[in-house]
Amino acid sequence: MECFLSCPRGMEDITSENISSLCRSVFPRRGGVQFNGDLRSLYSVNLHSRTGMHALVKLLEIKASNNDELYEGVLDYPWYEWITPEDTIFIRSRIKSRYFNNSQYASLKVKDALVDRIRKKTGNRPDVDKVNPRYSLFLFILEDKVSIYLNSSGTSLFKRGYREKIHKASLNEALASGIILLSGWTPDKPFYDPMCGSGTFSIEAAMMGRNIPAGYYRKGFAFQKWHHFDNQLWNTIIKEAQEKISHDRLKIFSYDNISANIVLSRQNSRRILIHNYIRFKKAEFCDFEPEEPGVVIINPPYGQRLDEESELNELYKLIGDILKKNCQDSNAFILSGNTNLAKYIGLKHENSIQLKNGKIDCRLLHFPIRHGKYSD
Repeated sequence: MECFLSCPRGMEDITSENISSLCRSVFPRRGGVQFNGDLRSLYSVNLHSRTGMHALVKLLEIKASNNDELYEGVLDYPWYEWITPEDTIFIRSRIKSRYFNNSQYASLKVKDALVDRIRKKTGNRPDVDKVNPRYSLFLFILEDKVSIYLNSSGTSLFKRGYREKIHKASLNEALASGIILLSGWTPDKPFYDPMCGSGTFSIEAAMMGRNIPAGYYRKGFAFQKWHHFDNQLWNTIIKEAQEKISHDRLKIFSYDNISANIVLSRQNSRRILIHNYIRFKKAEFCDFEPEEPGVVIINPPYGQRLDEESELNELYKLIGDILKKNCQDSNAFILSGNTNLAKYIGLKHENSIQLKNGKIDCRLLHFPIRHGKYSD
């Protein structure tokens, strides 16, 4: 199968590295990773990918410059070979084309062609189910190039299963996990999140440190509803993953100055029984001092409004001061969604990686904290 794993923008290369051992012909592409593989590869990517969003299987690719050509091209595909009239379907679309200016109408034409082909063959047609379809399809149109993919994941893979309440400033789990991978953290080093919010960084680090697959606690994947789902193969993959889970102790420290955030973080970690591998504590950032050098990851407020930005200047100055004073020989990574505020950190970053947090353009800034003056 030819497949595509979507991921947060800026995570294409690290996503490619993360799944390279699970499949073949892995190539980073804009917004994701192209790969080839069999059912074992597809199931494994869904289970293990830490930065993926949707694992998609390519069904067909055609050229079309109007709705009639689109309909005929989709009608020609033998949908009836695996979709029955008793099944349910849903089609999502992403269109950037001068030939198709109405994405809803293009999706409707694809749906009509699909059900018409099945009706001609069987005498009946499948229904549409927006909430829980057996087969979820993605329609992509770039100018006259039309591609249709089958979504094997269902809900986005960043939904691990340990969060019920969402903190207002939460990163999605795939982005948080990717940032940890980009930091180069390994389980033998201490890990610090001094502004933990709902604990996403620490929980993702703990899952990594214990070698727990990213999708291990999910309620399910779309491919498990398919007619040709291989349950025996899936159970084998799960068993192999279970045998590799580590129970070694980890040095993961998670702090926040708001009690409710610490309570929420503990609740999230308890939901997957990983709370004993993370040390949660209510603490002010001004008191942050690592017990020993390690990796520090901070996602401070971005200050999206002008009045917020002026209030946050002092916080960003404090971040720079605490890192310089208390975090010698550590590697600090700050996810900055505001370049103006980032200047107040007052430290020289060694590296800057462009990322997207939702619709916000961000930079992951790497500060190796070493002895010496800033001017050096």
